[in-house]
Amino acid sequence: MSALVISPLSLDQLTRDYWGSYDAYVIAQLASLADDECYQPKFYKAPSVAEESVAANGYVPYGLKITPGSLIFGVYNPALFSTGLPPQFDVQITAEDVNLTFWSEPIPSLLLGNFKPTYGSQGPDNFGSFPNLLNCPYPVVGEGLFLVELWETTGDAQRIELVIGVLENVEAL
Repeated sequence: MSALVISPLSLDQLTRDYWGSYDAYVIAQLASLADDECYQPKFYKAPSVAEESVAANGYVPYGLKITPGSLIFGVYNPALFSTGLPPQFDVQITAEDVNLTFWSEPIPSLLLGNFKPTYGSQGPDNFGSFPNLLNCPYPVVGEGLFLVELWETTGDAQRIELVIGVLENVEAL
């Protein structure tokens, strides 16, 4: 007997199936993996803590290794609560094993922001947020090597971090 599968992502009260928004469509693709014992959520951060302070107009290339067989489902780039916008920078992610870039050219961080606060906490900039989901899960192949390139674009030094949401294949470990 099969049960109705509900993805934990669909429990976010601010996610609705609106025209032009594909969150609900992508959540439906991921729903069957919610109870699958082969996958567990894991988060990868780019760049490292030592490199996240980026100089004005700086460039940070960061090598990232994700477990092969995993699925990348989205990017967490939380906005500042006061502005509703994420920190400003440009980003490009390249899958090194297949020499495939995620976007045809580096994109502004604004396109990866997803201001859907999930809880309030102490202080105006301390809150959780929903990920910006990719239009479909991206399978990690080969050695799982990625190059994450970040460009600071405001002209002021700032802290830049990008968190990549992955469903890690635990059988591959």
